[in-house]
Amino acid sequence: MAQVSLKNVSGISTEGGAVRDCTLEVRDREFAVLVGPPGCGNSTLLRLIAGLDPVSGGEITIGNRPVNTLSPLAREVAMVFPHYALFPNLPVSANIAFGLKGRHFPKTEMQKRVREAAGVAGITEALARKPQTLTAVEKLKVALARAIVGQPKAILMDEPLAALEPAERAGMRAELVKLQERLQTTLIYATRDPLEAMALGQRVAVLREGALQQFDTPLALYERPANLFVARSLGQPPMNLLAGRLRTAPEGLLFKETGGTVEVQLAALPPGKEGVGTDVVLGIRPEEIRIVPDAETKTRGVRCQGIIDHVETTGAEVFYSVQTGAHVLVIRSGAGEHGGAGRRMQFDIDPQKVHLFDAATTGRI
Repeated sequence: MAQVSLKNVSGISTEGGAVRDCTLEVRDREFAVLVGPPGCGNSTLLRLIAGLDPVSGGEITIGNRPVNTLSPLAREVAMVFPHYALFPNLPVSANIAFGLKGRHFPKTEMQKRVREAAGVAGITEALARKPQTLTAVEKLKVALARAIVGQPKAILMDEPLAALEPAERAGMRAELVKLQERLQTTLIYATRDPLEAMALGQRVAVLREGALQQFDTPLALYERPANLFVARSLGQPPMNLLAGRLRTAPEGLLFKETGGTVEVQLAALPPGKEGVGTDVVLGIRPEEIRIVPDAETKTRGVRCQGIIDHVETTGAEVFYSVQTGAHVLVIRSGAGEHGGAGRRMQFDIDPQKVHLFDAATTGRI
């Protein structure tokens, strides 16, 4: 297995995507995920690493060996495509062995490796079948076995779960994590689904229009997003974002929502950070907003408040969309009755849980 490093890499894919000035390092035996919306460049990045498209700038190294000028075969990586690219006229065994045959492996060695790879991927019982007789999950497992069989230094996976039903995707996520742990292989995985990225990746790279925004553990991305794009990208529902300004207050700073009712008392910003009069965006996760019961409001006074616009019940949780005047906040609460649409709701925002972003640069303050 091997470390995969990119230094100031740029390139354009034949399929239309682009990557610009991307620097990141995937550690040996790490499960790294590239995530972003359509056009973010994650699939293009995989194709550049694999050698399917040329690099126009920067350097890619695999196992400390520069590979920019090497052919895809010489890079010793395997790729799983979105629709698996199986040969319909070949049985599963021949599909798995296809790459080995091109490298002129002895027949007995090919048969041994095919059986081992099929066993690891859980597709042994289908070795004699044709792809058209397989389910989507079975086709994915064939593609996995084909990637494993050559014992590559890294496996690249481009949206491999996109063709599966939601229930199938959940099961395959767990299988992929177990597979990577068992093989101890370097695995780089591209997806558009933020939940999938957070569930799978030991570290997650968030991309936007071909540029890397942040590369860190799922927890670090969730708790300390580097900018507004990352903040909006991760979490379901996503982070609430409120435009406002900072004003002086007796105990530090006061955030005042522009055109709305939300005010949050904040501690002073660190030295060197702009404070009073700054246009900012305040971020708060739906689960970090506490609904204040009417009885508590009467004894301690009103905090933030708004009008309930919509209520969505999922069973164990209830999501309230609350109109503050300028924004709609989503509040996640445990099951219980806090009122319906049109009712006024009071709530608390913990200043220790908020995120502040510069409104001009969108970067974290």
